[in-house]
Amino acid sequence: MDTVKRRLREAGGKYSNEILKPLLTDDHQRKRLKWAKKHRNFDWNKVIFTDESTFQLYSSKKKVWQFSRNKKVYRTVKHPTKVHVWGCFSASGFGKLICFQRNLDANFMCSIYEQGLLASISGLFGEGNIDWFLQEDNDPKHRSKIAKKWKEENNVKVLPWPSMSPDQNPIENVWRLMKINIQKKKINTAKGLKGELAKEWNRFSPELAAKLADSMKRRVTALIYSNGDYTMY
Repeated sequence: MDTVKRRLREAGGKYSNEILKPLLTDDHQRKRLKWAKKHRNFDWNKVIFTDESTFQLYSSKKKVWQFSRNKKVYRTVKHPTKVHVWGCFSASGFGKLICFQRNLDANFMCSIYEQGLLASISGLFGEGNIDWFLQEDNDPKHRSKIAKKWKEENNVKVLPWPSMSPDQNPIENVWRLMKINIQKKKINTAKGLKGELAKEWNRFSPELAAKLADSMKRRVTALIYSNGDYTMY
């Protein structure tokens, strides 16, 4: 067995967690490919990327060495405290991060648009600039009548987005970085978690935002080459 492991490592293999990708139907792939071809020359500097994510206390997915005579046990909490976040960024930098613990319904989504989206626009695109697009996934809250009406009344242009496409949204990389860093910290309260989330978010540089926005060209190209199937982003 050790010989097999050595050979696998020599061949460039690495022992790690499984790479999880959504199961895509033929219809998903067809629509993803159509979207990619339509947006291969899109100006991604005009887009504000947004998303929601969830962080929880006592979350650990670390790999550890275990020995038969001295096994380490890690305590888990049945119903851990969770903090949800909404964040945004564009090619020019990061916008607001909104932390909350209540259920996210359509009305509260509009409050987040007010507190997070509109509050970020001036800093990201300049005062009075309306030449930008909102990127968000197809969550029912984003497509609700209330949310659509709010966006119409506030002249928000929404970028069409294909279903089952987290690989095309660069903000997913931001959440991944935050979760890695948060798991390294000892946090015991929701207030402490919110504080650490804000600190991590504020550490992200405009250079990172520009790099992520620029990656959209490669993401779309990769999606076309994969014929609408998943990409490795």
